[in-house]
Amino acid sequence: MSEKERQRSLVEIMNDVLSTVRNYYDSEYVYYIEKEYDDIETIYEWCAENVPWQRDKIKMLEAEQQPKWMKQEITDTTEESYSIFEQIGEESTAILAVVGVHRGGCELSLMYAVLPFIRQAIVLQKQQKQQEYLSYHDDLTGLLNRNSFVQYLAEAEKKERKTLGALSVDINGLKNFNKEFGRDYGDEVVIRVGEVLEEFFKSGMVFRLTGDEYLAVAEDASYEEFMKNIHAAHDKLDNISLGLVTMGYAWEKIDINVDNLVAHAENMMREEKQKYYKNLKKGHHEPIIKQDLLQDIEQGSFIVCLVPKIDVVTEEIVGAEAVVRYHHKDLGILNPEKYITLLQETRLSHHLDLYVFEEVCKTLRRWERDDIPMVPISVNFAGATLCQVDIADKMMALIEKYHVSCEYLEVEVSESYANMNQEMLSETSNKIRKENVRVTLDHFGAKDSSISILSVMEFDGLKLDKGLVSNIVGNSRSRIVAKAVIEVCRQLGAYVCASGVETQDQLNVLNELGCNYAQGSLFNKPITIDTFEVRYLKER
Repeated sequence: MSEKERQRSLVEIMNDVLSTVRNYYDSEYVYYIEKEYDDIETIYEWCAENVPWQRDKIKMLEAEQQPKWMKQEITDTTEESYSIFEQIGEESTAILAVVGVHRGGCELSLMYAVLPFIRQAIVLQKQQKQQEYLSYHDDLTGLLNRNSFVQYLAEAEKKERKTLGALSVDINGLKNFNKEFGRDYGDEVVIRVGEVLEEFFKSGMVFRLTGDEYLAVAEDASYEEFMKNIHAAHDKLDNISLGLVTMGYAWEKIDINVDNLVAHAENMMREEKQKYYKNLKKGHHEPIIKQDLLQDIEQGSFIVCLVPKIDVVTEEIVGAEAVVRYHHKDLGILNPEKYITLLQETRLSHHLDLYVFEEVCKTLRRWERDDIPMVPISVNFAGATLCQVDIADKMMALIEKYHVSCEYLEVEVSESYANMNQEMLSETSNKIRKENVRVTLDHFGAKDSSISILSVMEFDGLKLDKGLVSNIVGNSRSRIVAKAVIEVCRQLGAYVCASGVETQDQLNVLNELGCNYAQGSLFNKPITIDTFEVRYLKER
């Protein structure tokens, strides 16, 4: 940028003006000062060569120590110093002074001409700074705005980061707040949400993108720290008003792509928003659902059943998967698919997941106590459960409570979780594995699966999705894919289990491909724990 194109700073302008005034009056100093009562708010100084600067000393003077030219106008040109005043507010005064004048008898016309110019330059500079500020900040909340976010995206590729997290937040029903309580109340809600986000993302950036939508970006934060701040912010906002906001989030540490990360967070937020309004329309109320759920758990309405896991070669039992069935007082045991979906939508699924995990711990403890042959049992955890910061701690508390050996426990996780990307899933599974609980990657081969998860995430086992297994006999492409996955897992030291096995032909093909384990209707449907023990364990 050329010197002509570059906009001059206020300091440069002031230096030029004050130096001109000093040269004209041949003074030692020239000052421009703005005072509120006796307090100096602004001070600019220019002095002759080989004369020490006094700006900082003058600024620190008490009112009684201030020189005469600061307390009153001096327009007598026979004096050593001259000063002129201009009122710029009810309590504020602007002062232009030349101190230590060597050229006596000068007129004050230059000072009278310069003082309004300086005031105008300062006002224009402040207005320009305010405009620049408002170009990149939200006027209502003071947060960064969409222009700042666009600028951040433009510079994102140049910046190196260890990790990056994005949190998308939307206020639920802001229009209703404005309509029912007035716009001023709606503005207060907008401001308060911004304050809470800034509180928990102090080291990051918080943007207000639209009237009711925010984005928080956290750089170089660990996954645990990022999720902890999200949960803390959500809890605080819920304490202000239950269901005040909807959130979506994503986190990465490998091949970070800001656009994709933000898009993932925003997509999750929109999906959660749809669930919120869907439940609102149906009249669902989380506290009521939670109360019903906990009551059903306490009364034993949810029954843990086991699906046998069979060795493909020997066709002997090697483990089981725990599933839950709902016991209706009139209709008997039912598949609680709709109920579980509702729990996931209302983020209450962790209550049921941990109940199942505890029942499995109880069962393993009883088997060991009664000298029943032990086999590993896997438990499926929902994405919302895995997103809990302290989920590993809760699991370990149950393991220690029942003195269960971790080698008999597995947790099944899935890449299909809408609220977790690959790296978030990887971080969570690593945390669980550090507690010596094995992790199985579930539903591999489903439409949401990606081969890249195998290089990102550490796991002990992998489950081939039933959609891939169902075509494995008649579809050569399915066999090629399954064989490739089985070979990769073998080299990674992980076992492969095929789910949804229904025929002997499918089992034979899986055997030929080197698959380790299988489960499905060919062996048994989900059965109660007592039945499982009689059929598979007590005969061994």
